[in-house]
Amino acid sequence: MKQANAGLAQAADGQAQLSAGLAKLASGIGSLQSGLDQAADGQGQIIGQLPGVTGGLDKLADGQQQLGDGFAQLNDQLGQLTSGLNKSVNGLDQVSGGLKSAQDYIGELSSASDSDLSGWFIPADAIQRADFQQALDVYASKDRKITTFDVIFSGNPYELETMKLIDPLQEAIDRGLKGTSYDAGSTHEIGGVTSANNDLHEISSADYSRTVVLMLIGIGLILIFMFRSIVIPIYLVISLLGTYYTSLAITELIFVRILGHSGTSWTVPFFGFVLLIALGVDYSIFLMDRFREYRDLPPQEAILKAMRNMGTVILSAALILGGTFAAMLPSGVMSLLQIATMVLCGLFLYAVIVLPLFVPVMVRTFGEANWWPFMGRRSPASVGATPAEVRVASHEG
Repeated sequence: MKQANAGLAQAADGQAQLSAGLAKLASGIGSLQSGLDQAADGQGQIIGQLPGVTGGLDKLADGQQQLGDGFAQLNDQLGQLTSGLNKSVNGLDQVSGGLKSAQDYIGELSSASDSDLSGWFIPADAIQRADFQQALDVYASKDRKITTFDVIFSGNPYELETMKLIDPLQEAIDRGLKGTSYDAGSTHEIGGVTSANNDLHEISSADYSRTVVLMLIGIGLILIFMFRSIVIPIYLVISLLGTYYTSLAITELIFVRILGHSGTSWTVPFFGFVLLIALGVDYSIFLMDRFREYRDLPPQEAILKAMRNMGTVILSAALILGGTFAAMLPSGVMSLLQIATMVLCGLFLYAVIVLPLFVPVMVRTFGEANWWPFMGRRSPASVGATPAEVRVASHEG
């Protein structure tokens, strides 16, 4: 019994201890549950932070990629820097060579015989090169005693403004050779299209001026001798010159202002003057010779009768000659086209306008002074007489 009681007591203690252990176990299970809840919360927080961690890792990877690209670019730049340094070394070598060439050039220049340094100085090394000798063959003769210089004007080589530059160019050559060894022992000439046109212009201008003066003097003397007057030849010559310059202006208006050509040919003023003056003098002689036959009449009546008798003759002659010169128009040669146009305009003006209008006005204006200084008039008794009777009456008078 004692042993049983002791066992029961021990069992009761064990039960008490078991109950205390169970209480602790329940308390531990509660703590475990709380820990599991905290662990669940921590896991939720970890799961929530995982996207941010993933984004950070992506950014870290991008940063590493950019860092790699930066290293690659740095490597390229280092290569370019290396290449630039190599070029710089080559440039320094070229500079060194250039300085040596300049030193050699200055040395040759200082030893040159031309102390005044007039003209050009070419180093011996450049002269001995084959390409330089080939260039010399283009501009110099084989014996190197004749050379050519090309001067290119900025304007049209056929324009008058460009041709006016030939004389200043000649003066520039004279100034360049003055005081040199070539001044006395050399000759120079200017060639080319512009120079040839300038020479042609000067020659034609001189011939034109001389021809105009000689023709006007000769025509004036012939008219004075024919009409026994100085007044009539004066206004006839004035009418011819007015017709000439008017037709020349019309020709330039047609070919330059309307058709757009750069100018008229140099032959147009010269040959146009010769043709128009010659033809105009013929027509004026036709009219004024008949006017002279009616010298016994008042000048106003005499010029009307002369125009009535000679008008158809003059117009017919002008029409025939106009058709002749019009045949030059289909030729296609510009100088012939311009000359034909000028002559046609002059014939029309003189036969239709100048002779019927200008000359009668001059006759009426001067009146009896048309026959100055030979003012005598034929006797009225000779009116209607034959030419032989008129001559006899004039001799008797």
